Amino acid sequence: MIVTTSRKPGRKTRTFVKLLSSYMNWQYVSRGKKSLEEFFSSFSDIVLIEEIKGNPSILKVFKNAKETFKLRFNLAKTVKTKMDDSPVFFSGKLDFDPAILGAVPSNIAGEKIKRRLKIRKGLVKEVVAGKKRGRAFLDFRYKGKTVIFIYLNRKDYEP
Repeated sequence: MIVTTSRKPGRKTRTFVKLLSSYMNWQYVSRGKKSLEEFFSSFSDIVLIEEIKGNPSILKVFKNAKETFKLRFNLAKTVKTKMDDSPVFFSGKLDFDPAILGAVPSNIAGEKIKRRLKIRKGLVKEVVAGKKRGRAFLDFRYKGKTVIFIYLNRKDYEP
């Protein structure tokens, strides 16, 4: 997948997008002056990070120039780290399929692989979904340490 930002992203958004693309094994492409139509003609799967008041706040997934998924969030924490290209696993209850984001699906086969990797201490990237003080969150962990922590907006996360 290709990840990009809005036209003129702030420093916080650029840092977040680079870290997220490294974590999720996506390719980051700087948007510059290109329009979305130019991106759609070049790539089929695009993740667009938009910002509100200078903070990254909206993640949109486009498949063949059609928006298939939208997630509103509030960024709480980012920690810059070098990461490898190991697969990403999701844990916890989610209202969406993690395969949309290019992660290993949390079906029976995915859970089996995750258990094997945990036993061998090979599970490196794990996104934990949960609730904290009544708010849904995603905790992106690399080797057990939090790299990205975001709160999800209730209206987009809960049914």
